[in-house]
Amino acid sequence: MRKRCRMKKFGKLIAAGLAVVLCMGVVSFRTYADTAVADAGEWVIEHDLDKSECRQGDTVVLSVFLKQGSGKADSQNMLKISGMLEYDSSLFAIEKADILPVESEKASDWNFEPSTGAFSIAYHTDITVPMDGMILQLNLHVKGDASTGKTTVCVTHMGWGSSSDVQTVEIEHRVPSSITIAEAEVKAVLGDVNLDGMVNLIDVKYVMQHYNNARTLDSRQKQNADVNGDGRVNLTDAKLIMKFYNGEIDRF
Repeated sequence: MRKRCRMKKFGKLIAAGLAVVLCMGVVSFRTYADTAVADAGEWVIEHDLDKSECRQGDTVVLSVFLKQGSGKADSQNMLKISGMLEYDSSLFAIEKADILPVESEKASDWNFEPSTGAFSIAYHTDITVPMDGMILQLNLHVKGDASTGKTTVCVTHMGWGSSSDVQTVEIEHRVPSSITIAEAEVKAVLGDVNLDGMVNLIDVKYVMQHYNNARTLDSRQKQNADVNGDGRVNLTDAKLIMKFYNGEIDRF
């Protein structure tokens, strides 16, 4: 009887021990599984502008590159790509045609939404982007009336996935690239004081108003108004512009 009692106690001890071992095994497995999928830091991105200074009317190219983070992989397969371009829409004009995917012959479609800056690219089959390889390029057209000065652009919330990925890799990147916008270089057109591309009586009026301190001309307007090249804008220039308009002279 005592023997049976001891056997029962021994059996209970073994069962308890097995339960502890199984429990430890489950905890260990879960910890390993969480670590295995926590690879969001494996990749980072970098974007770069092809120039740091530009003029109104220029086109600037922004390139996005794949960079290695904490992981050890040397390439990444991509079937779909998406992201956000943070930019000042009063300075730059961008549309769908300005999204330039790498390996464009494999792209099935791509889109850009100017109001939000959201873009996306879809491929027929996976493309392989190596470490330090380019993911895409974007053309940024500087508007002709863009305000001059320094501004920034930034690609954020980049995401991609391949045909074999269960979830999409997402990267929030907020390191902006700076660029300075200057006035466009405009060739002087003598006599065209109001800069409308024509020489007529309105230009004569502008010169006379400037001479009488009723209008202020900017540097480009003064350059066009000084038709005799004496460094001054006065009634002589107004008379010459009038003669040109009336066909009395064919050049200044």
